[in-house]
Amino acid sequence: MTGTTTFAKDAVARLAQRHGIDAKFAAHQADINKMVADALANGGSRAASSEAGMVRGVHYLQLVEPIKQLKRDGRMEDALVLCYAAIQGAEAARQGREPAPWYTEQAAIIRRKLGQRDDEIAVLRRWLAICPPDRREGSRIKQRLEKLA
Repeated sequence: MTGTTTFAKDAVARLAQRHGIDAKFAAHQADINKMVADALANGGSRAASSEAGMVRGVHYLQLVEPIKQLKRDGRMEDALVLCYAAIQGAEAARQGREPAPWYTEQAAIIRRKLGQRDDEIAVLRRWLAICPPDRREGSRIKQRLEKLA
């Protein structure tokens, strides 16, 4: 994932300026950026948790809207790059809990659309492998994987 930082930061900036991205998106993204910056600046356990969620200078929470927009634009491969960066950040910041599942779900959806069944299964299994056993049952990730088996 070489260049993920630049790609992610550029994607956020471009998406805020593109046609179809309104002030609401820009304001929401600015709120997320501020939340991450404040957490990092204030130190303590919150800063450590936020820092753990960073991948090449971008926090995984900052990638939700860019992933959504890239999918809307039909740029599935680019969206996958951001999904996997976010998955890495969510896994690192989980502190013994389950990683945020949305990014894994999105990667699986994209893999399905691209006809990459084995990769879809692999990303779902990745989440289940790192998820505490008591959080696996009933999860949408496990349900999705069971439908593929």
